[in-house]
Amino acid sequence: MIIGIMSDAHDSIKGVKDALRHFSSRSVQLILFAGDMIGSGNCYTFEGCGMPIKLVYGNNDGDRVGLYREFARVGGEYLGDFAEFEVDGRKFAMLHGTEEPLVKAVVASQLYDVVVRGHNHRAEVTMHGKTLLVNPGEIWGSFTGLRSVAILDTSSLNVEIIEMGRFKTFREILKEEQD
Repeated sequence: MIIGIMSDAHDSIKGVKDALRHFSSRSVQLILFAGDMIGSGNCYTFEGCGMPIKLVYGNNDGDRVGLYREFARVGGEYLGDFAEFEVDGRKFAMLHGTEEPLVKAVVASQLYDVVVRGHNHRAEVTMHGKTLLVNPGEIWGSFTGLRSVAILDTSSLNVEIIEMGRFKTFREILKEEQD
């Protein structure tokens, strides 16, 4: 199965739309979202995308009831702060990753084939024993200056990080204001 992975949208509707275009062109069959969607209005971006969505909450997701309700309407399934599920015979864990020691413990447990996380906005694909850790980076772009998503093939566990554009970071914008 081909899975599209994204995180840290921070209300960037354009970033989500760009991600969905990439996912559609790559025949993604399932979307995993690792937290910080922020507003429930983002659900409208997913209307008609034709891909089921599994989501976890991030530290900036305030209206959890609204997110849960509105994403359920478009085929999304919020799974809480931590999710365990199986796809294509592979065991997955997904969490936002706010607590770094918790991420490390989940990976070190070797209970999962794939651990999906977000939060630090940095794309990462690393193997730890038998466990693959995937962080798709950020949809938002304003923290690292790069919008990115990941595509995972469950049969091979190959992961591709797809860069969707470079942007000025907050620090760059602030430095320009000072000059």
